[in-house]
Amino acid sequence: MNLDDFEDNNLPPLLRRPDPIADPVPVPQLRGPRKALLDNPANSLDEDAASVVTAGAVDPTLLRKLVEAQGETAEAGLLMTKPVVGGTLYAVPPHRRFLSLDVLPDFVNQRWAHKVHTAMDVAPSTTAPVTYETLTDRETGQPQALFVVRLADRKALAAAVTESMRKTFDAQGGKNVYTESVLQHGIKEPLTLFLVRVVYDDGVEETYTVAGDGNSRLVSMWLARTGGDIDAAAAACVAAVIGPVDRSGPSRPADQRASRAKVAEMAARVRRGLAEPTLTEATRREGHTLTFPAMVVVGARAEDGSRLLDLVAARDDLVANLHVHVTPWTDGAQNTQGMQRVYRHALRNGLIVKDVYRVLLGEVGPGTMRELLGLPPHRLWSSALHQHAVLAGDRAQQMNLLIKQEFGMGRADRQRISDHLAAMALSAYRSSERIEPAVRAFGNGGTITDTVWKKPWQLTTGSDALKVLDEILERAEAGEAAAVAELTVLGGTAAILDGYITRDRGSKLGVTRDSGTAPLRLTPNKLLEVLSATRGGLRMLHSIAYAHVAADPGILPKQFHTVEREIDGVLVHDGEPIRDKAGAMVTIDYEWDLVHAADPVESAAAIATNQKKLANGNGGGGGSVPEDVRQRRLLEESIRNARKAAHTLAKMTQTHSRGREVFGSPEGVDLLREQLKNVDDILVHYGPARTAVLDLDDEGDGDDA
Repeated sequence: MNLDDFEDNNLPPLLRRPDPIADPVPVPQLRGPRKALLDNPANSLDEDAASVVTAGAVDPTLLRKLVEAQGETAEAGLLMTKPVVGGTLYAVPPHRRFLSLDVLPDFVNQRWAHKVHTAMDVAPSTTAPVTYETLTDRETGQPQALFVVRLADRKALAAAVTESMRKTFDAQGGKNVYTESVLQHGIKEPLTLFLVRVVYDDGVEETYTVAGDGNSRLVSMWLARTGGDIDAAAAACVAAVIGPVDRSGPSRPADQRASRAKVAEMAARVRRGLAEPTLTEATRREGHTLTFPAMVVVGARAEDGSRLLDLVAARDDLVANLHVHVTPWTDGAQNTQGMQRVYRHALRNGLIVKDVYRVLLGEVGPGTMRELLGLPPHRLWSSALHQHAVLAGDRAQQMNLLIKQEFGMGRADRQRISDHLAAMALSAYRSSERIEPAVRAFGNGGTITDTVWKKPWQLTTGSDALKVLDEILERAEAGEAAAVAELTVLGGTAAILDGYITRDRGSKLGVTRDSGTAPLRLTPNKLLEVLSATRGGLRMLHSIAYAHVAADPGILPKQFHTVEREIDGVLVHDGEPIRDKAGAMVTIDYEWDLVHAADPVESAAAIATNQKKLANGNGGGGGSVPEDVRQRRLLEESIRNARKAAHTLAKMTQTHSRGREVFGSPEGVDLLREQLKNVDDILVHYGPARTAVLDLDDEGDGDDA
């Protein structure tokens, strides 16, 4: 073949000519293949879905051979088996299908989902979040190998498909677009298709195949057919597959015949074009996008042979294995969709109820959340609900296990848990300009203090969010641990969202009060641990949450004293407001203010140390200190501080109401002991008595699950 055999010089070289394709067979000739599929013991589709599978096949005779049960035991025949978590999927082996007949791009598992505004967000979403689940037969109660998606109407379906195609086109700088490849040789590798039942608000139902694997190739075919403009491609897909979006009522047999007639017209044009000595642009565009190879999932069985209950999890597992866990295009999408799967498993296992699940997935707004759960109608409580579902009480251990299973982690410490939870927990604020730094801060330990994690606490109900905050503070100041945990979550989340708590990093350590600086280095959860241990800290958390909810320029978060000490000859007590020389309460303007107020004594010491280091670094303190001397001083100071803290906590066990729990969780203490032993091993093996070269791996500093 001559590689220059093309008419338009803007097209890529032709590497393979399109195949001549026969017209779609008349609908009555599809009955035999459909019956064979329905009779296959591995099939889990109903009649409507089976009709869609057979209607899209280029060669129904071949399809029948692929789906027929074989042998006296009526085994699955040539259906391919796909092992997944909890069971097996059964798929029709690769065969060619018509692009325009009931095939839609992946609009049910968007890989950009972390960017879609949920119903909880104040910024209205351009499209409602698309949620899908396993279809259950109304009469038998048996799960089917079908997804079910509920949308308002065909316009909503068309909007979801259009958004899917646009987002696919824009993702990763266009790296997922294979239009030129399609024009050169068509699609060579088979796509994996699933069946989806779309249920509209008026009760009308329609069934389609949807791309599970190969969505980018599917979108690229429409781009290749229409000339490369994504809006034109999306419009062509909607027109060909969905049809008129403003029509009502179910599809009629005449609609199916009309769709097949249009495909037959295209097939005839391609056959005529292939007879020409030089292929035209139109022949290449239509010929290479008329059909494509695909496998279609038609059955799903559990390990015990029963119907598989969770097709969504099976689909995710299958696609993840195909792509080595890189299905979503960003970390935010990976964590969002991973946590969605965790919540779905939690619902199935009875760890959360359906109403909580709906709020977690962003299906409802603040008002409906109030109606369903009784929580204050503010999105801050949506974020708190995520944290309560994952972190609170005995359930936290089981949720911890689900998260470890979903993300393939051997250990799920606070850092890892918060990192995976962050995008989902703050999903109600996705339109916020500060969402990215907030997600980073939440992912750096978040609000996971000893009081919050694996301890019993609930979210207080009520219609007035500000009154609920006042009630929580009153109970927290009275010593109720559950209220302390609740205020830590609400106030801590508000502080993260409003920029008063950011990710721990060395660059923000400073000596002067300013934006982006702090006198101490503390992870968010460690800072919240300090704040929640004092009356003044609790009042600051309450003040931050109160100002966040009020959203009133006249209501600002205030600073409170956290220790009893003498300032300028005046004795101040824990919980008293910090006032300026005019007697006005001092506002929390920066993270510096919150950190300094949380522990003013340690902050003052740290500022002095930082100033000394800064002076030495600038030559003002007698020259620079050799690195080995600096590291030894750091080691000695750290050990002194650790010993002092241990002694102080030991004394507190005799006087504090929490007794030995002042040391934190048993897991946390075990990890501290492990780290101290690691330091001891280093000193023994690499001290002056030895000459070996130090070669150590970072042991990490997270709290074990």
